[in-house]
Amino acid sequence: MMRLVWHRIISRKLVSFTIILAFFGIFLLIPIGLQNTKETKLAVENSIAEHGRGTYDILIRPTSSRSNVEKKVGMVEENYIGDSQGGISIKEWEKIKQNPAVEVAAPVASIGYFSGKKLTVEFPKLDDPTRYTFEFYTSDGQKEYPISKTQNLVYFEESSPGYIEYLKVIPNETAVGAIMDVMLPATYHLLSAIDIESEHKLTNVDYSELKNEVNPHALEMINKNIGDIPVIKVIQREDINIPIMMKLKVDKLDINLSNYRKKLEISDKEWIMSANQQNKEDVMADLIKKKPITTTEYNLELSSFQKPFDGTALKINNDFKVELATDFASDRGETSIYYIAEKLDYNTSEKGLNVSIVENGSPPSYKKLNKKGKSLYESTPPFLIEQVGTFSPINEKNNLTSSPLGIYTTSNIKTEQGQILKPTTVPGSFIPQPAGGLITLESAEIIKGSKPIDAIRVRVAGISKYNKLAQQKIEKVATELLQDGYEVDIVAGSSFKDATLEVEGIGKIIAPWTTLGVAQELEESWNGLTLLTTILFVTFVFVWFVSRLLFEKGTLEKEDELLTILGWPRKKIIRRNYLEQYFLLFIAYILNILFIAILKLEINAYLISSCILIIAIFMINIIFSIKRKRSDRVIAYKHSPSLFYHSHIIMPTMLILFTSTILLVVQIASFGNTLLKSQQSTLGQFTVGLIFWFQLFILISTFILSTFGLTECLNTLFYARREEFNMYHIIGWTKKRILIHLSKEIFIWTSFSICLGLITSYLILLKMGVMIDWIIVGILFSASILCIVVGFVTIASNLFMQSREN
Repeated sequence: MMRLVWHRIISRKLVSFTIILAFFGIFLLIPIGLQNTKETKLAVENSIAEHGRGTYDILIRPTSSRSNVEKKVGMVEENYIGDSQGGISIKEWEKIKQNPAVEVAAPVASIGYFSGKKLTVEFPKLDDPTRYTFEFYTSDGQKEYPISKTQNLVYFEESSPGYIEYLKVIPNETAVGAIMDVMLPATYHLLSAIDIESEHKLTNVDYSELKNEVNPHALEMINKNIGDIPVIKVIQREDINIPIMMKLKVDKLDINLSNYRKKLEISDKEWIMSANQQNKEDVMADLIKKKPITTTEYNLELSSFQKPFDGTALKINNDFKVELATDFASDRGETSIYYIAEKLDYNTSEKGLNVSIVENGSPPSYKKLNKKGKSLYESTPPFLIEQVGTFSPINEKNNLTSSPLGIYTTSNIKTEQGQILKPTTVPGSFIPQPAGGLITLESAEIIKGSKPIDAIRVRVAGISKYNKLAQQKIEKVATELLQDGYEVDIVAGSSFKDATLEVEGIGKIIAPWTTLGVAQELEESWNGLTLLTTILFVTFVFVWFVSRLLFEKGTLEKEDELLTILGWPRKKIIRRNYLEQYFLLFIAYILNILFIAILKLEINAYLISSCILIIAIFMINIIFSIKRKRSDRVIAYKHSPSLFYHSHIIMPTMLILFTSTILLVVQIASFGNTLLKSQQSTLGQFTVGLIFWFQLFILISTFILSTFGLTECLNTLFYARREEFNMYHIIGWTKKRILIHLSKEIFIWTSFSICLGLITSYLILLKMGVMIDWIIVGILFSASILCIVVGFVTIASNLFMQSREN
């Protein structure tokens, strides 16, 4: 009997090889797939455990402080503290800090937009009388905006060393000295308050310079000239430069100083800037109209020199290069004037978030602003700002998770074309500003009142990795804080996500925001997808194996009838059929064991392969022992007789096609859907790489097994109909006509199977809540691939059979 079995295997070399290869694939792919499922699940969980926790875990804010945009889109702006109104007292913060479950509780308060001390820019003394026409500009990275009126300064001569004769008429500028200079315009920057110790624990940044004392000489001058008023110490951020430029036109003039002394009504010994204000204005109006001998224009970049609260005095040298000045004037009289801005009013639409201009200006304002405080020149101010040091926030190394600290982020905000945008020098920008300076909470109370704190960033104690236990600890603390009446957000497990904003006057911009709860969602999505993929693949393999056995049993019927006629008992015939399948199965199993050893898979791979072998043997025994009742048909089929006659060969293949269609569509659509959601956050993008190859592996495996099943079916079908094909050839049919006739028949049952699979998979995906776009992609891609495979295998199998006949 073994000899007969071996002879049959050898006589069907291609079929036997295909079956062995398919069995080998099943034995190897399922253990690898299950191992990859386990490894992928662990990799995702470990990645989230390693990277899912940021700087802190819980964000506490006053009741009803969550913005409308947060409620609608579930995301938080990076510098969300910027325009907050306070609501938590220092006493409340100290109570939270004392909780044993809290490792760090770092408060932060938004104070407003303040200007620092103003300094001067000095003009060069040239050989000839010169008219300087200048204007200061700021920029948001895309457009330039004038922040001062066009002004003029006319230089006549240096009558003696250090004695410069020049004329300027600049409104509201009180500083007039021997140096030929003008004040730089006021620029405004976000001022925030922190607790030095807790902020250091949270960020590992040195804020100790906030403890520095005010310069004794400056303090003496303030007390002498103004009185005993609070001087609020500020440390400014080192890496922030002010976007400020100067457009300068230099006109050489043919003028004589003595002529203008008469018009100014001053003597030859008097300094021309000491003239009557009205006379200076009349003379300047005349000088502006003078036709120049030569004109040169310059665009001077001042940004790299300027800092938020303690600017740098500058000098334009005779080559019109900007350098540091040694002699200058300063003005701190307006440091007590500041602005409070309301939150941006985001309008949501189908296209995304829209931001409108609130007030047109240069630049336009996107927020409602309220002016606060008093100038030194109007009355005694409530306080003065004095810069006493600097700080440098640490660069964020973890780009996967986001714990928005609310005051530090300088993330790139870009237009659709990739142009980087920056906040301007005036309050009201749509771009959330990082804090340009920091003060203490005690100082914040002077300006803001008894409840200055806008948010407290909490890091929960006793957590080393962001796993299930850590999540439970964080949720417990968050629940307790929620019961105390605060607005509480769990920030652990958050990640960056690009938000698209339609900004009036700018267009579409892309801003990195923080989306909450990403880690948990990713873990659930990927684990769910992996489980679904594994179940579908195992189901497909089961269906493929049963269909193949039914198919093989159908092809053996004629041989079994012949052996019965020869006197073989039924048990012996069934045993012969078993042995052939066993033989093929064991060859594939042995090859699989060798490959498992070569690939150094886990010991579980051997156990899984052995279990598959036992299940396969059990299924072979069941399927081949069932006796199919077959009745001879006396009435011919009216439609597609060959399809019905060979149904025992075709039906198993239709089942394989139906199942593989469902697997391919569901796999592609669900994977694409999950991939799209994951790509929206940086943590999700990281986990994609961990699971992508497993999903690709399943897709390729399904495709290979489906191709094997279809090839085996068509080869057997063509072999069974070889006499029919000979008859077609005898009556004059060409090979092309025979191929077209067969292709039509094959198209009927394959397209029926594929279409039924597409409909079923559509209903499954709809139930799963997969996006309709990805359902369409899955259906179109799978249908196209399967149709190409069917066409290719049909032509290849037909040519092979014809070559065998020749």
